Amino acid sequence: MRQVTSTASAPGRICLVGEHCDWAGGAGLTVPMDRSVRLEWRATGESPRFGATSWFEGREARWNGEGDPGLFRLIPACFDAVGEALSGELRITADLPAGRGFSSSAALCVAMVRALRPGWDPTTIAEAAYSAERATGSEIGRMDPLACAWGVPLHLRFHGDAVICEPVAGRCALAVGVFPSPRDTRAILTTLNQHHAGEVSLRDWSAVARVGAVRGAIERFAAETDRATEALRDHDLAVLGGAMNACQDVYEDDLVPSFPELRAPGLARAVRALRAAGALGAKFTGAGGDGSVIGLYEPGKAEAGVRALDALGLSAFCVEVCSPA
Repeated sequence: MRQVTSTASAPGRICLVGEHCDWAGGAGLTVPMDRSVRLEWRATGESPRFGATSWFEGREARWNGEGDPGLFRLIPACFDAVGEALSGELRITADLPAGRGFSSSAALCVAMVRALRPGWDPTTIAEAAYSAERATGSEIGRMDPLACAWGVPLHLRFHGDAVICEPVAGRCALAVGVFPSPRDTRAILTTLNQHHAGEVSLRDWSAVARVGAVRGAIERFAAETDRATEALRDHDLAVLGGAMNACQDVYEDDLVPSFPELRAPGLARAVRALRAAGALGAKFTGAGGDGSVIGLYEPGKAEAGVRALDALGLSAFCVEVCSPA
């Protein structure tokens, strides 16, 4: 009886600029985190039995492969995406906060596909992970699985189903703050998708105005991405920070007034605190809401931002971004 043991991991990602542009069209700039999802899959080719254990944020969960998978719904979807029968014993551990805008679900899917198909290249792994997550009803685009699969600073340009991925050399530091509770990512994405697609009554003038707000905001996010990418390459962190601030201003001024799902008073306070603590730029990251916040600093100088976020009661840490030229 042949036993296969495969281990794999995938980092979380931070979106510096360009949220929502993957499904709406445009561009995004992402950087990897030093926090990740790790897993070990032990499979015996002749046994159809399956069991999975996960350890996320101090909580252990177990699924035996029967009934509603609940929190494990992505696992059978990943097996299906690569044409593998659900079998073996899976152990998942992570130090990546879930539901806070760091692509924990994409990282899990990427790690799972990588364990099942270790010879695949990052783009192929990302496409399978994307298919798996979409199969569970998520409205995500391709940014998250690509960023997690590549694991380097990445400029992405989206043209329908086609994506151009370009690694970006650059250095910076981020003060990252995590709010106590996850925000409802699915509700945010569903609402923004609906309005971006114009799926509203033309007789509802307020809904038509919301369509314009979403489309205008995402166009601005995409435009700021190009400016931010060149700034990161040139180590012009003041310009990069300006692009981040511009996106946060669009979020607060154009999106939040129209969409209750995006209201985030904690985020606004954290952004102000980071800027007061010397951040060159500060904004939401991920779908939005009180999930997470980032502040940009010169390499090795993000501790002031971490202290400011700690004072607000957030779980805070530094991420050093370093990609050699």
